[in-house]
Amino acid sequence: MTQMAQTTVDLSVKTLFGLPVPEKAKVRGFAAPGPLTPPADPDYHFRKELVGDFLCWHQARLSGACKDGVWLAGPLGSGKTTFVNEVAARLNQNVVQANGKRRLEMADWVGHLTAVGGDVLFEDGPLTRAARQGWWFLLNEADLVEPGELAGLNTLLDGGPLVIAENGGEVVWPAPGFGVICTANTVGLGDSSGLYAATQRLNGAFMDRFWVLAVGYPPAAEEIEILRRAAPGLPPAIVEKMVEVAGAVRALFAGAGEGPAVEVTVSTRTLKRWALLALAFCKAPEPLVYSLRLALTNRAEPETAEAVVGIARRVFGGGN
Repeated sequence: MTQMAQTTVDLSVKTLFGLPVPEKAKVRGFAAPGPLTPPADPDYHFRKELVGDFLCWHQARLSGACKDGVWLAGPLGSGKTTFVNEVAARLNQNVVQANGKRRLEMADWVGHLTAVGGDVLFEDGPLTRAARQGWWFLLNEADLVEPGELAGLNTLLDGGPLVIAENGGEVVWPAPGFGVICTANTVGLGDSSGLYAATQRLNGAFMDRFWVLAVGYPPAAEEIEILRRAAPGLPPAIVEKMVEVAGAVRALFAGAGEGPAVEVTVSTRTLKRWALLALAFCKAPEPLVYSLRLALTNRAEPETAEAVVGIARRVFGGGN
C-alpha cells in the first residue's frame, strides 16, 4: 500500500486545546484531516497536565528522541480512549484502532492472505496499515491480550521494522509519526479488585517500553461542566448533586468511604447516562432514583444497589 502524504504544520497548543499556555507553545500536526482522523467534540474539555504529558510523548516520537509507546491507565469510563481521539482530532492525526481480547493473536493485527479475483494477495491488518502510513495504532483494553502476543510489538517499540512472514518476509519500516498507544484499566500488574475480569499480568520487559499516563476521573467542577453540556435541560443544583453522589460512590468503591466497599462505581460515562435518563424519565416516580437504577444499580448486587440508592436519596432528599 502506498504511503499517503499529508502536509505537516506547527499548531498552537493554546488554540487547539483551550489551555492557559503561552502563545508560542506549538505542536506538530497536519494541515487537514486524514481518512481515519476522528471527529472532534467541540465541547470536550481537556486537562492541562494530561495534554502536556501526551504531547510531550508525541513530540519526542516525531523528533526521534524516543521510540516508546504510551500507556493510558485508569478506571472504567474515565475517558482514556476519548482523550486520545480528541487529541488526534485536533492534530488531524489518523488513528487505527483495535480492541484487545484474550485470544487475539499478533497475526490479527499484522494482516492475512486473501483471495482477490483469482489471485492470493496480502491484506494489511490495522498494525501494518498504521506502521506503513505513519499513523497512530491505538489498542484498547490492552491488558486483556495474552502477554506473549503483546511481546510481538517489542521490535516496533524499539524502533525496528515489522517483518511480515505471510507476505514473503516483507520488511515494513514504520513511517514517521507512527506510534503505539494502549489504554487499559491496569498498569499491567493484574487486577486485585475483581472488577476488571480477564485482565492479565503483563511481561515487565514489554511494559518497560511505555510511558505510563494516569487518567483519573475529572475534578468535580469539570464533571459538573461535562454534565451541563451533555444534559443542558437539568437544573444546575441537580447536576451538582449528581456529581456529589458519584464522589461518594467512588469513595466506597475505593474503600475510603463511610460504609462497606462496593463492587461498582460511577464513571463519567455513567454520570452522562444518568443525566440523560433523568431527563427522559422526568415524570417517573422518584425520577432521579429511577434513572440511576437504569444507568447503574440494576447491574449491581442487591446490597450495593440499596447502598447507592441510599446515597442518592440522602444527597437529593425525599421525593427524588
